[in-house]
Amino acid sequence: MKLIGRVVAVMFAGALLVAMGLGAWLAYKGVLALFASLDPQVASVTGIACVVALTAAWGISRGLRAAIRQSKATALREEKTATYQLFVDFWENLLQQGQARLDQLPAELSEKRQLLERLLALYGGTPVINEHTALRRLAQNKGAQHPDVRARLAEALVAIRKDLGADTPHNIAHELERLLFPALEGGGVSAETKDARIRTALALNS
Repeated sequence: MKLIGRVVAVMFAGALLVAMGLGAWLAYKGVLALFASLDPQVASVTGIACVVALTAAWGISRGLRAAIRQSKATALREEKTATYQLFVDFWENLLQQGQARLDQLPAELSEKRQLLERLLALYGGTPVINEHTALRRLAQNKGAQHPDVRARLAEALVAIRKDLGADTPHNIAHELERLLFPALEGGGVSAETKDARIRTALALNS
């Protein structure tokens, strides 16, 4: 039965190709006949107009495709940036609250972690996903307050900035750690200040 089905499919495809070729040939003959019936000057003008129209249509189609690709790339970049902002917010909240283990998170942080990991699966770059996995392992084994967690989070921010195309000099991890983590020691930082620090940490060069 499978062999018969394949034979029928091949025959159908062949017949379709023959029909398409015949249609193209007939259209070509019809166009030639139409131009042959016209005055030579009219035929020249008509031919030039057709070429110009086809060229314009091709240019418009190409421009539209480029605009659609650009729109999709912009939308993806916005989703990725929002995901990385959530990444920083989650880990900063975790360090602020001083949770000992990831399996003992309060409901709000647990839900934020689940959302973050879903978004990372959809939009995150491979290096950032790897950094998140390593951070999760460190926090589970050593506790969120361990110095290695802060150092690894700074490295994760470097990976994020590289994925977003931001300037990433070799010593930027230490600067990012100094930028974000004073908020953890002060305790009285407003949400606006924290969001500004996150945006600064992820910001692109103009």
